[in-house]
Amino acid sequence: MHRRRFVQQSVIGGGVLLGGAGLLFARRSYAREAVVSKMLDDALPSLTASSNKALYHLAGRARDEMKRYFHGKCLNVEGFVTHICSNDFMERVSRCDTTDEKEACFLQAFCSRIATDAEILDRVEMIAAEIGGELDDEWTTYCAELSLKWNARIRGYGSPLTADELTTRLTGLIRDDLGQAARSAMSDSQRPAVGDTIGKIGESAVLLLPLVRLGKIGLLIGIPVFLMLAAKHVWDYFIARLDDRRGEFQTAISSRLALLGNRVGSEFEREVHHRITDLHTWQEQSIRSTAIHLAQERVSLI
Repeated sequence: MHRRRFVQQSVIGGGVLLGGAGLLFARRSYAREAVVSKMLDDALPSLTASSNKALYHLAGRARDEMKRYFHGKCLNVEGFVTHICSNDFMERVSRCDTTDEKEACFLQAFCSRIATDAEILDRVEMIAAEIGGELDDEWTTYCAELSLKWNARIRGYGSPLTADELTTRLTGLIRDDLGQAARSAMSDSQRPAVGDTIGKIGESAVLLLPLVRLGKIGLLIGIPVFLMLAAKHVWDYFIARLDDRRGEFQTAISSRLALLGNRVGSEFEREVHHRITDLHTWQEQSIRSTAIHLAQERVSLI
């Protein structure tokens, strides 16, 4: 009888303890979810506003700067037009087996006579550094303001969160995403302009734009895809008139090249828009992840 009563009391006592522990775990889970929800309410609206501002102003500025650059380069295209309309160039194109090979001939001629691939990449990097610097400055200010808001939410759950600590946490996650994106973009025919090393976050994000390798290895660094898309209308016209070069053929090509800056600027703006959008996606992901981790670190059972 005593043994049976002892077992019954033990089972009841264990049930009470388990029930109490379950209640504590449920309360902790609810408290963490509430903290995370409030932290995200503090963080996401201002991040969205910052993203929209960058997309409108910075992508537009990138367009204008690239457009001015190519307008300047295309002021004197007489030598290039004469070259691609020559019999020697026509024969070279006719020996190509594929459309891609023919287009590579055109782009190589463009880079050798109007703007080299290295010059174009230098211009891209210069614009990326300028825009990226502003993105990084905006992010640093955002993190400093967010640390104040989040400290108000986690007050009583440990020591205050400094702006530097928060920036380091968030930026580390974003840097990992940037590195993964750069590795994923590598292939035999393409690579991102950022190269193998992730430097400053904003600049590296913009430099994730793809470059296409043309010709023999080492002959060209790579042509930005946005330039290939912009130049396609000139190339398509050239190919369509390959067997009929009567009339003002060279003048028509020159006229199309005079407008190339507009097309390059628009394609570059679209590319920069994609890159900034990706950056802000990674920023949001880092914020959500960090909010969850902070709640798990700070909100305990008791």
